[in-house]
Amino acid sequence: MLVLGVHSGWQDAGAAVFDGSRLLAAVPLARLSGVMRDGGRLPNEAIGECLDIANLRAGDIAGLALSQGLFPGRHFRALSLPRRVGRGLRSLLGRDTPISLPDEARKHNRSSPDSLLDLGLLAGDLGLNRHVQTRLYGRHEAYALLALADAPWADDTLVFTADQTGCAARVLKYGRLAVLYEDSEGSAADSPSRDSLGRLVGLAIDGLGLPDMAALFALGLQAEPIFGEAFRAHVTVDAQGHINTDFSDEGGAARWLRRLAEDQAPELLAASLNLLLADRFAEAIRALLDRHSLRRVALAGPLLADPVLLLQLQTRLGEGVAISAQLMEESALPMGGALTLLLQQDGLDAFLRQRRPLRDAAWGRDYTGDLDPVLGNAGCRMVSRDPLRAAAALLNAGKVIAIGDGRGIGSSGGINRLILFAGSDAALPAQVNARLDRPAFVPPTLYAPRAALIELLPDWRDPAVAAVLAPRWVPQLPAAAQQPLRADEVDELRHPLLHGLIETYKSLCWLPGLLGLPMQIGNEPALDAPSDMLRLLREGRVDYIVTDQAVWERGV
Repeated sequence: MLVLGVHSGWQDAGAAVFDGSRLLAAVPLARLSGVMRDGGRLPNEAIGECLDIANLRAGDIAGLALSQGLFPGRHFRALSLPRRVGRGLRSLLGRDTPISLPDEARKHNRSSPDSLLDLGLLAGDLGLNRHVQTRLYGRHEAYALLALADAPWADDTLVFTADQTGCAARVLKYGRLAVLYEDSEGSAADSPSRDSLGRLVGLAIDGLGLPDMAALFALGLQAEPIFGEAFRAHVTVDAQGHINTDFSDEGGAARWLRRLAEDQAPELLAASLNLLLADRFAEAIRALLDRHSLRRVALAGPLLADPVLLLQLQTRLGEGVAISAQLMEESALPMGGALTLLLQQDGLDAFLRQRRPLRDAAWGRDYTGDLDPVLGNAGCRMVSRDPLRAAAALLNAGKVIAIGDGRGIGSSGGINRLILFAGSDAALPAQVNARLDRPAFVPPTLYAPRAALIELLPDWRDPAVAAVLAPRWVPQLPAAAQQPLRADEVDELRHPLLHGLIETYKSLCWLPGLLGLPMQIGNEPALDAPSDMLRLLREGRVDYIVTDQAVWERGV
Protein backbone atom coordinates (compact mmCIF):
# COMPACT_ATOMS: atom_id res chain seq x y z
CA MET A 1 0.00 0.00 0.00
CA LEU A 2 1.43 3.38 -1.04
CA VAL A 3 0.93 5.87 1.79
CA LEU A 4 1.67 9.60 1.83
CA GLY A 5 2.37 11.12 5.24
CA VAL A 6 2.02 14.90 5.64
CA HIS A 7 2.77 17.27 8.50
CA SER A 8 1.48 20.84 8.15
CA GLY A 9 2.36 22.31 11.55
CA TRP A 10 3.68 25.75 12.38
CA GLN A 11 7.22 24.45 11.92
CA ASP A 12 9.05 21.43 10.47
CA ALA A 13 6.37 20.75 7.87
CA GLY A 14 7.16 18.00 5.40
CA ALA A 15 6.10 14.80 3.69
CA ALA A 16 7.06 11.13 3.40
CA VAL A 17 6.02 8.26 1.13
CA PHE A 18 5.95 4.59 2.13
CA ASP A 19 5.39 1.42 0.15
CA GLY A 20 4.09 -0.74 2.96
CA SER A 21 6.73 -0.58 5.69
CA ARG A 22 9.46 0.55 3.27
CA LEU A 23 10.25 4.26 3.22
CA LEU A 24 10.60 5.53 -0.35
CA ALA A 25 11.20 9.22 0.33
CA ALA A 26 11.07 11.80 3.12
CA VAL A 27 11.55 15.53 2.56
CA PRO A 28 11.28 18.40 5.08
CA LEU A 29 9.84 21.57 3.57
CA ALA A 30 12.87 23.49 4.88
CA ARG A 31 15.20 21.55 2.58
CA LEU A 32 13.36 22.96 -0.45
CA SER A 33 12.47 26.45 0.76
CA GLY A 34 15.76 27.28 2.48
CA VAL A 35 13.86 28.51 5.54
CA MET A 36 14.95 26.86 8.78
CA ARG A 37 12.15 24.75 10.30
CA ASP A 38 9.74 26.00 7.65
CA GLY A 39 6.03 25.40 8.20
CA GLY A 40 2.72 27.15 8.67
CA ARG A 41 1.11 25.70 5.55
CA LEU A 42 0.54 22.54 3.56
CA PRO A 43 3.99 21.39 2.35
CA ASN A 44 3.02 21.05 -1.31
CA GLU A 45 6.61 21.34 -2.54
CA ALA A 46 7.74 18.55 -0.19
CA ILE A 47 4.85 16.33 -1.32
CA GLY A 48 5.79 16.86 -4.98
CA GLU A 49 9.47 16.16 -4.26
CA CYS A 50 8.66 12.91 -2.44
CA LEU A 51 6.50 11.70 -5.33
CA ASP A 52 9.21 12.63 -7.81
CA ILE A 53 11.95 10.82 -5.84
CA ALA A 54 9.76 7.71 -5.55
CA ASN A 55 8.87 7.92 -9.27
CA LEU A 56 5.18 8.02 -8.46
CA ARG A 57 2.17 10.03 -9.60
CA ALA A 58 -0.22 11.52 -7.09
CA GLY A 59 -2.92 9.15 -8.35
CA ASP A 60 -0.82 6.14 -7.28
CA ILE A 61 -1.23 7.01 -3.59
CA ALA A 62 -3.71 4.73 -1.80
CA GLY A 63 -3.50 6.22 1.71
CA LEU A 64 -3.13 9.73 3.09
CA ALA A 65 -2.07 10.47 6.68
CA LEU A 66 -2.45 14.09 7.82
CA SER A 67 -1.25 15.67 11.04
CA GLN A 68 -3.74 17.69 13.07
CA GLY A 69 -2.08 20.87 11.88
CA LEU A 70 -2.87 23.85 9.66
CA PHE A 71 -5.17 23.82 6.65
CA PRO A 72 -6.62 26.40 4.24
CA GLY A 73 -10.03 27.72 5.25
CA ARG A 74 -11.72 26.26 2.16
CA HIS A 75 -11.13 22.76 3.53
CA PHE A 76 -13.17 23.35 6.70
CA ARG A 77 -16.83 22.34 6.78
CA ALA A 78 -18.02 24.19 9.89
CA LEU A 79 -17.01 27.80 9.14
CA SER A 80 -19.86 30.26 9.52
CA LEU A 81 -21.00 32.22 6.47
CA PRO A 82 -19.39 35.51 7.63
CA ARG A 83 -16.07 33.70 8.23
CA ARG A 84 -16.26 32.06 4.80
CA VAL A 85 -16.92 35.40 3.11
CA GLY A 86 -14.15 37.12 5.05
CA ARG A 87 -11.64 34.42 4.31
CA GLY A 88 -12.65 34.39 0.65
CA LEU A 89 -11.95 38.13 0.41
CA ARG A 90 -8.59 37.75 2.13
CA SER A 91 -7.72 34.91 -0.22
CA LEU A 92 -8.46 37.11 -3.24
CA LEU A 93 -6.17 39.77 -1.75
CA GLY A 94 -3.44 37.22 -1.09
CA ARG A 95 -3.76 37.60 2.69
CA ASP A 96 -5.41 34.33 3.61
CA THR A 97 -3.90 32.47 6.57
CA PRO A 98 -4.32 28.77 7.40
CA ILE A 99 -6.54 27.63 10.27
CA SER A 100 -5.30 25.46 13.11
CA LEU A 101 -7.34 22.27 13.23
CA PRO A 102 -6.89 21.75 17.02
CA ASP A 103 -7.99 25.35 17.66
CA GLU A 104 -11.04 24.87 15.47
CA ALA A 105 -11.89 21.60 17.24
CA ARG A 106 -11.79 23.35 20.62
CA LYS A 107 -13.93 26.17 19.28
CA HIS A 108 -16.60 23.68 18.20
CA ASN A 109 -16.08 21.42 21.23
CA ARG A 110 -15.28 18.45 19.02
CA SER A 111 -13.28 15.60 20.57
CA SER A 112 -12.62 14.23 17.06
CA PRO A 113 -11.62 16.81 14.44
CA ASP A 114 -12.21 14.55 11.42
CA SER A 115 -15.68 15.89 10.75
CA LEU A 116 -14.41 19.48 10.58
CA LEU A 117 -12.49 18.93 7.34
CA ASP A 118 -13.67 18.12 3.84
CA LEU A 119 -11.06 15.41 3.39
CA GLY A 120 -12.15 14.62 -0.14
CA LEU A 121 -11.67 18.23 -1.23
CA LEU A 122 -8.30 18.35 0.54
CA ALA A 123 -7.11 15.15 -1.16
CA GLY A 124 -8.27 16.46 -4.53
CA ASP A 125 -6.39 19.74 -4.02
CA LEU A 126 -3.23 17.69 -3.35
CA GLY A 127 -3.75 15.90 -6.66
CA LEU A 128 -4.83 12.63 -5.02
CA ASN A 129 -7.94 10.57 -5.60
CA ARG A 130 -10.77 12.26 -3.67
CA HIS A 131 -11.75 8.88 -2.21
CA VAL A 132 -8.26 7.95 -1.02
CA GLN A 133 -8.17 6.34 2.44
CA THR A 134 -7.40 9.25 4.78
CA ARG A 135 -6.48 9.43 8.45
CA LEU A 136 -5.76 12.31 10.81
CA TYR A 137 -3.01 11.40 13.25
CA GLY A 138 -1.83 12.92 16.53
CA ARG A 139 1.72 13.97 17.25
CA HIS A 140 2.37 11.52 20.08
CA GLU A 141 0.72 8.70 18.15
CA ALA A 142 3.21 9.29 15.33
CA TYR A 143 6.18 9.55 17.72
CA ALA A 144 5.12 6.29 19.39
CA LEU A 145 5.21 4.37 16.11
CA LEU A 146 8.58 5.90 15.23
CA ALA A 147 9.84 4.59 18.58
CA LEU A 148 8.42 1.12 17.93
CA ALA A 149 9.87 1.01 14.40
CA ASP A 150 13.38 1.02 15.88
CA ALA A 151 12.70 -0.90 19.10
CA PRO A 152 14.07 -4.48 19.11
CA TRP A 153 11.08 -5.81 21.07
CA ALA A 154 7.55 -6.77 20.07
CA ASP A 155 5.94 -6.95 23.52
CA ASP A 156 6.18 -5.85 27.17
CA THR A 157 7.36 -2.34 26.31
CA LEU A 158 6.58 1.12 27.65
CA VAL A 159 6.45 3.70 24.85
CA PHE A 160 7.16 7.19 26.21
CA THR A 161 7.11 10.29 24.01
CA ALA A 162 7.70 13.98 24.73
CA ASP A 163 7.69 17.25 22.82
CA GLN A 164 6.69 20.85 23.51
CA THR A 165 3.00 19.93 23.71
CA GLY A 166 3.70 17.60 26.64
CA CYS A 167 4.21 13.89 27.24
CA ALA A 168 2.41 10.66 26.41
CA ALA A 169 2.70 7.05 27.55
CA ARG A 170 1.60 3.81 25.91
CA VAL A 171 2.05 0.16 26.82
CA LEU A 172 2.69 -2.61 24.33
CA LYS A 173 1.52 -5.74 26.12
CA TYR A 174 -0.66 -8.79 25.47
CA GLY A 175 -0.79 -7.97 21.75
CA ARG A 176 -2.27 -4.50 22.33
CA LEU A 177 -0.86 -0.98 22.20
CA ALA A 178 -2.81 0.80 24.93
CA VAL A 179 -2.72 4.54 25.63
CA LEU A 180 -2.06 5.28 29.31
CA TYR A 181 -2.26 9.04 28.91
CA GLU A 182 -1.65 11.55 26.18
CA ASP A 183 -1.31 15.29 26.20
CA SER A 184 -3.12 16.35 23.03
CA GLU A 185 -2.46 19.55 21.11
CA GLY A 186 -5.12 21.39 23.05
CA SER A 187 -4.93 19.87 26.51
CA ALA A 188 -2.35 22.24 27.92
CA ALA A 189 -4.71 25.15 27.40
CA ASP A 190 -7.54 23.28 29.09
CA SER A 191 -5.43 22.01 31.98
CA PRO A 192 -2.28 24.13 32.17
CA SER A 193 -0.90 22.47 35.30
CA ARG A 194 -0.70 18.98 33.73
CA ASP A 195 2.08 17.77 31.44
CA SER A 196 3.27 21.28 30.58
CA LEU A 197 6.98 20.59 31.04
CA GLY A 198 7.38 20.75 27.28
CA ARG A 199 5.76 24.17 27.16
CA LEU A 200 8.12 25.39 29.89
CA VAL A 201 11.06 24.21 27.80
CA GLY A 202 9.60 25.92 24.72
CA LEU A 203 9.35 29.22 26.59
CA ALA A 204 12.98 28.88 27.65
CA ILE A 205 14.13 28.16 24.09
CA ASP A 206 12.31 31.24 22.80
CA GLY A 207 13.55 33.39 25.69
CA LEU A 208 17.17 32.39 25.13
CA GLY A 209 16.88 33.01 21.39
CA LEU A 210 17.81 29.43 20.51
CA PRO A 211 16.66 27.76 17.28
CA ASP A 212 15.65 24.37 18.71
CA MET A 213 16.05 21.72 21.40
CA ALA A 214 19.41 20.59 20.03
CA ALA A 215 20.86 24.04 20.71
CA LEU A 216 19.44 24.00 24.25
CA PHE A 217 21.00 20.60 24.96
CA ALA A 218 24.35 21.75 23.55
CA LEU A 219 24.36 25.04 25.48
CA GLY A 220 23.59 23.20 28.70
CA LEU A 221 26.84 21.24 28.45
CA GLN A 222 28.80 24.43 29.12
CA ALA A 223 27.76 25.09 32.74
CA GLU A 224 26.61 23.68 36.05
CA PRO A 225 22.85 23.36 36.73
CA ILE A 226 22.75 25.83 39.61
CA PHE A 227 19.00 26.43 39.16
CA GLY A 228 18.18 22.74 39.32
CA GLU A 229 16.39 22.92 42.68
CA ALA A 230 14.43 26.00 41.61
CA PHE A 231 13.08 24.12 38.58
CA ARG A 232 12.37 20.91 40.48
CA ALA A 233 10.29 22.82 43.04
CA HIS A 234 7.78 23.71 40.28
CA VAL A 235 7.71 20.40 38.38
CA THR A 236 6.59 17.14 39.99
CA VAL A 237 5.74 13.56 38.99
CA ASP A 238 2.74 11.71 40.43
CA ALA A 239 2.32 7.97 41.03
CA GLN A 240 0.72 7.48 37.59
CA GLY A 241 3.75 8.94 35.81
CA HIS A 242 2.16 12.30 34.95
CA ILE A 243 4.53 15.28 34.90
CA ASN A 244 2.86 18.38 36.37
CA THR A 245 3.86 21.99 36.95
CA ASP A 246 2.35 24.48 39.39
CA PHE A 247 2.35 27.45 37.02
CA SER A 248 -1.14 28.87 36.54
CA ASP A 249 -0.59 29.61 32.85
CA GLU A 250 2.13 30.17 30.26
CA GLY A 251 2.39 33.83 31.21
CA GLY A 252 3.16 32.88 34.79
CA ALA A 253 5.87 30.47 33.64
CA ALA A 254 7.36 33.09 31.31
CA ARG A 255 7.50 35.71 34.07
CA TRP A 256 9.13 33.23 36.45
CA LEU A 257 11.74 32.28 33.84
CA ARG A 258 12.56 35.94 33.14
CA ARG A 259 13.09 36.65 36.84
CA LEU A 260 15.22 33.54 37.26
CA ALA A 261 17.42 34.26 34.24
CA GLU A 262 17.88 37.99 34.89
CA ASP A 263 21.60 38.91 34.76
CA GLN A 264 22.54 35.22 34.53
CA ALA A 265 24.51 33.45 31.81
CA PRO A 266 22.15 31.61 29.40
CA GLU A 267 24.10 28.37 29.75
CA LEU A 268 23.21 28.22 33.47
CA LEU A 269 19.51 28.18 32.61
CA ALA A 270 20.06 25.63 29.83
CA ALA A 271 22.08 23.32 32.11
CA SER A 272 19.38 23.49 34.79
CA LEU A 273 16.66 22.68 32.27
CA ASN A 274 18.66 19.72 30.96
CA LEU A 275 18.98 18.40 34.52
CA LEU A 276 15.25 18.90 35.08
CA LEU A 277 14.41 16.90 31.98
CA ALA A 278 16.68 14.04 32.99
CA ASP A 279 15.32 13.93 36.54
CA ARG A 280 11.62 14.23 35.79
CA PHE A 281 11.62 12.00 32.72
CA ALA A 282 13.47 9.32 34.69
CA GLU A 283 10.95 9.61 37.56
CA ALA A 284 7.97 9.40 35.21
CA ILE A 285 9.38 6.46 33.28
CA ARG A 286 10.31 4.62 36.49
CA ALA A 287 6.81 5.13 37.91
CA LEU A 288 5.22 3.80 34.71
CA LEU A 289 7.58 0.82 34.47
CA ASP A 290 6.93 -0.19 38.07
CA ARG A 291 3.19 0.33 37.79
CA HIS A 292 2.95 -1.97 34.74
CA SER A 293 5.73 -4.44 35.67
CA LEU A 294 7.89 -3.59 32.66
CA ARG A 295 11.63 -3.29 32.13
CA ARG A 296 11.78 -2.01 28.56
CA VAL A 297 11.12 1.50 27.28
CA ALA A 298 11.04 2.91 23.75
CA LEU A 299 11.50 6.69 23.54
CA ALA A 300 10.79 9.29 20.86
CA GLY A 301 10.08 13.00 20.47
CA PRO A 302 12.18 16.19 20.29
CA LEU A 303 12.53 16.50 24.08
CA LEU A 304 14.15 13.05 24.18
CA ALA A 305 16.30 13.34 21.05
CA ASP A 306 19.64 13.96 22.76
CA PRO A 307 22.35 11.35 23.40
CA VAL A 308 23.59 12.98 26.61
CA LEU A 309 20.05 12.98 28.03
CA LEU A 310 19.67 9.31 27.08
CA LEU A 311 22.86 8.41 28.92
CA GLN A 312 21.57 10.28 31.98
CA LEU A 313 18.26 8.43 31.77
CA GLN A 314 20.05 5.09 31.52
CA THR A 315 22.13 5.97 34.58
CA ARG A 316 19.07 6.96 36.60
CA LEU A 317 16.96 3.98 35.54
CA GLY A 318 19.76 1.48 36.06
CA GLU A 319 21.13 -1.43 34.04
CA GLY A 320 17.97 -3.45 34.67
CA VAL A 321 16.00 -1.20 32.29
CA ALA A 322 16.55 -1.56 28.54
CA ILE A 323 16.19 1.65 26.51
CA SER A 324 15.59 2.04 22.78
CA ALA A 325 15.53 5.63 21.51
CA GLN A 326 14.46 7.21 18.23
CA LEU A 327 16.57 10.39 17.90
CA MET A 328 14.38 12.16 15.33
CA GLU A 329 12.74 15.52 15.83
CA GLU A 330 9.46 17.04 14.64
CA SER A 331 10.48 16.82 10.99
CA ALA A 332 9.99 13.03 11.28
CA LEU A 333 6.26 13.36 11.99
CA PRO A 334 5.19 12.60 8.38
CA MET A 335 6.94 9.22 8.66
CA GLY A 336 5.28 8.40 11.96
CA GLY A 337 1.96 9.60 10.56
CA ALA A 338 2.18 7.27 7.59
CA LEU A 339 2.92 4.42 10.00
CA THR A 340 -0.30 5.16 11.91
CA LEU A 341 -2.33 4.55 8.76
CA LEU A 342 -0.42 1.33 8.04
CA LEU A 343 -1.11 0.19 11.61
CA GLN A 344 -4.81 0.91 11.14
CA GLN A 345 -4.81 -0.93 7.82
CA ASP A 346 -2.78 -4.02 8.74
CA GLY A 347 -3.20 -4.41 12.50
CA LEU A 348 -0.62 -4.41 15.28
CA ASP A 349 0.72 -7.91 14.75
CA ALA A 350 1.44 -7.31 11.05
CA PHE A 351 2.89 -3.88 11.79
CA LEU A 352 5.36 -5.29 14.32
CA ARG A 353 6.37 -8.17 12.01
CA GLN A 354 6.85 -5.96 8.95
CA ARG A 355 8.39 -2.85 10.55
CA ARG A 356 11.76 -1.62 9.34
CA PRO A 357 14.21 0.52 11.34
CA LEU A 358 14.05 4.20 10.43
CA ARG A 359 17.17 5.30 12.29
CA ASP A 360 19.14 5.22 9.03
CA ALA A 361 16.28 6.17 6.74
CA ALA A 362 17.37 8.06 3.62
CA TRP A 363 15.87 11.53 3.14
CA GLY A 364 15.81 13.58 -0.03
CA ARG A 365 17.53 12.69 -3.30
CA ASP A 366 20.54 10.54 -4.08
CA TYR A 367 23.16 12.91 -5.49
CA THR A 368 25.96 10.32 -5.71
CA GLY A 369 26.49 10.70 -9.44
CA ASP A 370 25.91 14.46 -9.57
CA LEU A 371 28.45 15.91 -7.16
CA ASP A 372 31.68 15.42 -9.13
CA PRO A 373 30.28 16.85 -12.41
CA VAL A 374 28.84 19.89 -10.59
CA LEU A 375 32.16 20.62 -8.87
CA GLY A 376 34.17 20.06 -12.05
CA ASN A 377 31.90 22.20 -14.23
CA ALA A 378 32.02 24.99 -11.63
CA GLY A 379 35.80 25.29 -11.98
CA CYS A 380 36.81 23.48 -8.80
CA ARG A 381 40.20 21.79 -8.94
CA MET A 382 40.57 18.04 -8.53
CA VAL A 383 43.33 17.40 -5.97
CA SER A 384 43.44 13.61 -6.20
CA ARG A 385 41.65 10.62 -7.67
CA ASP A 386 42.66 8.61 -4.60
CA PRO A 387 40.07 10.18 -2.26
CA LEU A 388 40.73 8.10 0.86
CA ARG A 389 44.51 8.54 1.09
CA ALA A 390 44.43 12.17 0.01
CA ALA A 391 41.59 13.14 2.37
CA ALA A 392 43.20 11.29 5.30
CA ALA A 393 46.46 13.18 4.76
CA LEU A 394 44.62 16.51 4.57
CA LEU A 395 42.71 15.78 7.78
CA ASN A 396 45.96 14.89 9.50
CA ALA A 397 47.30 18.27 8.37
CA GLY A 398 44.44 20.05 10.17
CA LYS A 399 42.26 20.73 7.13
CA VAL A 400 38.45 20.83 7.23
CA ILE A 401 36.67 18.56 4.75
CA ALA A 402 33.06 18.09 3.67
CA ILE A 403 31.93 14.57 2.79
CA GLY A 404 29.17 13.81 0.29
CA ASP A 405 28.09 10.16 0.18
CA GLY A 406 24.83 9.03 -1.42
CA ARG A 407 21.52 10.17 0.09
CA GLY A 408 21.35 12.19 3.27
CA ILE A 409 20.29 10.34 6.41
CA GLY A 410 17.68 12.21 8.43
CA SER A 411 16.58 15.81 7.99
CA SER A 412 20.09 17.05 8.85
CA GLY A 413 21.85 14.71 6.42
CA GLY A 414 23.34 12.55 9.18
CA ILE A 415 26.54 10.61 8.58
CA ASN A 416 26.38 11.14 4.82
CA ARG A 417 26.44 14.95 5.08
CA LEU A 418 29.26 15.99 7.41
CA ILE A 419 31.98 18.56 7.98
CA LEU A 420 34.95 16.45 9.14
CA PHE A 421 38.12 17.36 11.01
CA ALA A 422 40.73 15.72 13.23
CA GLY A 423 40.48 15.84 17.01
CA SER A 424 44.12 16.56 17.76
CA ASP A 425 43.59 20.34 18.09
CA ALA A 426 41.36 21.36 21.02
CA ALA A 427 40.57 24.71 19.39
CA LEU A 428 39.42 23.26 16.06
CA PRO A 429 35.72 22.60 16.90
CA ALA A 430 35.14 26.25 17.81
CA GLN A 431 37.02 27.35 14.69
CA VAL A 432 34.90 25.12 12.46
CA ASN A 433 31.71 26.41 14.08
CA ALA A 434 32.90 29.97 13.45
CA ARG A 435 33.53 29.18 9.78
CA LEU A 436 29.99 27.80 9.56
CA ASP A 437 28.49 30.75 11.51
CA ARG A 438 27.31 28.26 14.15
CA PRO A 439 27.33 28.81 17.94
CA ALA A 440 30.74 27.97 19.41
CA PHE A 441 29.11 25.73 22.03
CA VAL A 442 27.78 23.20 19.48
CA PRO A 443 29.75 20.01 20.25
CA PRO A 444 31.18 17.73 17.56
CA THR A 445 30.29 14.07 17.13
CA LEU A 446 32.87 11.30 17.26
CA TYR A 447 32.55 8.92 14.31
CA ALA A 448 34.19 5.51 14.42
CA PRO A 449 33.52 1.82 13.67
CA ARG A 450 32.00 -0.21 16.49
CA ALA A 451 35.25 -1.82 17.68
CA ALA A 452 36.96 1.58 17.79
CA LEU A 453 34.09 3.14 19.73
CA ILE A 454 34.32 0.44 22.38
CA GLU A 455 38.05 1.16 22.67
CA LEU A 456 37.65 4.95 22.69
CA LEU A 457 34.59 5.14 24.94
CA PRO A 458 34.59 2.63 27.80
CA ASP A 459 30.99 3.48 28.73
CA TRP A 460 29.77 3.20 25.16
CA ARG A 461 26.62 1.08 24.89
CA ASP A 462 24.96 2.31 21.75
CA PRO A 463 25.98 4.33 18.66
CA ALA A 464 23.89 7.27 19.85
CA VAL A 465 25.02 7.40 23.49
CA ALA A 466 27.34 10.10 24.79
CA ALA A 467 30.34 9.03 26.86
CA VAL A 468 33.71 10.13 28.19
CA LEU A 469 36.91 9.23 26.36
CA ALA A 470 39.11 6.52 27.83
CA PRO A 471 42.07 8.16 29.61
CA ARG A 472 44.64 6.83 27.11
CA TRP A 473 42.90 8.68 24.26
CA VAL A 474 42.47 12.05 25.95
CA PRO A 475 45.95 13.35 24.95
CA GLN A 476 45.36 12.21 21.36
CA LEU A 477 41.83 13.59 21.04
CA PRO A 478 41.74 16.76 23.16
CA ALA A 479 38.98 18.29 21.02
CA ALA A 480 36.73 15.35 21.90
CA ALA A 481 37.59 15.41 25.60
CA GLN A 482 36.47 18.96 26.33
CA GLN A 483 32.81 18.11 26.90
CA PRO A 484 30.34 15.23 26.64
CA LEU A 485 29.97 14.21 23.03
CA ARG A 486 27.79 12.15 20.77
CA ALA A 487 29.21 8.94 19.37
CA ASP A 488 27.91 7.47 16.11
CA GLU A 489 28.83 4.06 14.78
CA VAL A 490 30.05 4.03 11.18
CA ASP A 491 29.03 0.82 9.45
CA GLU A 492 31.08 -0.29 6.46
CA LEU A 493 28.06 -1.40 4.42
CA ARG A 494 25.85 1.62 5.09
CA HIS A 495 28.56 4.31 5.05
CA PRO A 496 31.43 2.97 2.91
CA LEU A 497 33.07 6.30 2.12
CA LEU A 498 33.28 7.52 5.73
CA HIS A 499 34.24 4.06 7.00
CA GLY A 500 37.05 3.81 4.45
CA LEU A 501 38.24 7.31 5.28
CA ILE A 502 38.43 6.52 9.02
CA GLU A 503 40.35 3.29 8.37
CA THR A 504 42.79 5.09 6.08
CA TYR A 505 43.21 7.89 8.61
CA LYS A 506 43.89 5.28 11.31
CA SER A 507 46.61 3.63 9.20
CA LEU A 508 48.22 7.02 8.69
CA CYS A 509 48.23 8.35 12.26
CA TRP A 510 46.75 5.45 14.36
CA LEU A 511 43.72 7.41 15.59
CA PRO A 512 40.54 5.29 14.98
CA GLY A 513 37.99 8.10 14.76
CA LEU A 514 37.18 11.51 13.30
CA LEU A 515 35.12 14.42 14.57
CA GLY A 516 32.26 15.89 12.59
CA LEU A 517 29.53 18.52 12.58
CA PRO A 518 26.34 18.69 10.50
CA MET A 519 26.65 20.27 7.08
CA GLN A 520 24.85 23.46 8.05
CA ILE A 521 25.53 27.19 7.81
CA GLY A 522 24.18 29.42 10.55
CA ASN A 523 20.49 28.86 11.20
CA GLU A 524 19.82 27.74 7.65
CA PRO A 525 18.46 24.26 6.91
CA ALA A 526 20.98 21.45 6.56
CA LEU A 527 22.83 21.49 3.23
CA ASP A 528 22.18 18.62 0.84
CA ALA A 529 22.38 19.25 -2.90
CA PRO A 530 25.62 19.49 -4.95
CA SER A 531 25.05 23.24 -5.31
CA ASP A 532 25.02 23.48 -1.50
CA MET A 533 28.36 21.70 -1.24
CA LEU A 534 29.81 23.91 -3.97
CA ARG A 535 28.79 26.89 -1.84
CA LEU A 536 30.83 25.50 1.07
CA LEU A 537 33.96 25.62 -1.06
CA ARG A 538 33.30 28.97 -2.72
CA GLU A 539 32.63 30.70 0.60
CA GLY A 540 35.66 29.12 2.28
CA ARG A 541 33.55 27.27 4.84
CA VAL A 542 35.59 24.11 4.20
CA ASP A 543 39.00 23.52 2.63
CA TYR A 544 38.14 20.43 0.56
CA ILE A 545 35.26 18.16 -0.50
CA VAL A 546 35.72 14.39 -0.70
CA THR A 547 33.48 12.18 -2.86
CA ASP A 548 33.60 8.54 -3.93
CA GLN A 549 35.72 9.56 -6.91
CA ALA A 550 38.00 12.41 -5.89
CA VAL A 551 39.07 15.20 -3.54
CA TRP A 552 38.22 18.73 -4.67
CA GLU A 553 39.34 22.22 -3.69
CA ARG A 554 38.17 25.67 -4.72
CA GLY A 555 39.40 26.73 -8.14
CA VAL A 556 41.20 29.99 -8.83
